[in-house]
Amino acid sequence: MSTNERTAVDTVEPAANQSDLFEAQRALGASFKLYGNWLMASRFQEPTNEHLAVRQSVGLIDLSNYGSMKIWGSEAVQFLNGLVSNDVKTLAPGKGMHAAFLTGHGKIRALCRVLNLGNEFLVINDPQTHEKVFKYVSPFSHAGDFKVEATSDSYRMISVQGLKAHLVMKEVCFEPVPELLENDWFSTLIAGHKATLVRSSRSGDRGFDVLVPKEALNDVWDFILLKGRFHSVVPFGFDALESLRIEAGTPVYGVDLDETNMLLESGLDDVVSFNKGCYTGQEAVAMATYRGHISKKLSGLNVIGDVVPDHGDAVEKDGKEIGTITSSLRSPSLGSVIALAHIKYGFFEIGNEVQVVNKGERFQASIAELPFYKST
Repeated sequence: MSTNERTAVDTVEPAANQSDLFEAQRALGASFKLYGNWLMASRFQEPTNEHLAVRQSVGLIDLSNYGSMKIWGSEAVQFLNGLVSNDVKTLAPGKGMHAAFLTGHGKIRALCRVLNLGNEFLVINDPQTHEKVFKYVSPFSHAGDFKVEATSDSYRMISVQGLKAHLVMKEVCFEPVPELLENDWFSTLIAGHKATLVRSSRSGDRGFDVLVPKEALNDVWDFILLKGRFHSVVPFGFDALESLRIEAGTPVYGVDLDETNMLLESGLDDVVSFNKGCYTGQEAVAMATYRGHISKKLSGLNVIGDVVPDHGDAVEKDGKEIGTITSSLRSPSLGSVIALAHIKYGFFEIGNEVQVVNKGERFQASIAELPFYKST
């Protein structure tokens, strides 16, 4: 079962929110599930086949449940820099970065991506935290020369992932696709519509997020599937995305991380700057840094055998609990059982042998280097 879903049965019942691609995806044979309050495509064929298609070629997924907001004004840089963990002041136009919104105690309120659009910043939020983040940020707009605007309808997102993702984007973009680093972006036309293309690996392979207005979503989706046929592009759903992201060692908020976790426990080194000025949660991050170690860390596990641990299963060392499983699966790429787990300080050294407790039985495992899957 996908650990990020809230309703496990396939359904086409009305939801609080439904992708504008619903009918197009249903015509392609998609099954749907509720993820939070969004009804989204979970699969178009067997998830393992979709997973391997992305690994071997390229796939297209609908991520229009993600949210976004714009922040602009003469004090926008200072304002946003005081709220997130990364250094927005260093972000040039055309560049982006991962960041986190923290509580005052340095715990993770939400993860996000920030793009510098030139005269404004675009903040892309996970679907499970977007409303929380917007409600947190927007009231501050009365405190200075900056404005906050919800822009989810203007920046609906789909994503092309896999070894041949760049070849598909060369087929569909009106302008030549420049060489982009992770989180870099550029503007182009796709199927006659304005689009923002962001370099974004969600699978562990090369990938691109495509941001388009809500009214352009169907045209761009169909165009990418049409032009990508030569490269064997397949639509894929959230079931395959779940297995791809676990292999890539990428945590999901609400599953692997939440407000009980300190930022430095996440293993996401690219979301924090240790050189910037004051921001919400900085003192707690600094204290954990100067102390020299964290109390626990999100780590990888190689599990021996065929049993896939459940979310919440204990990890033990010599009969003592040292961690908790957050995500797990039998890896389609590796052919073995892998898991993400929070492991206590002193036990997350690579190669350390541990045991996983599932339904009263213990299974041998060892701490693994992340990511599990390394793109060639």
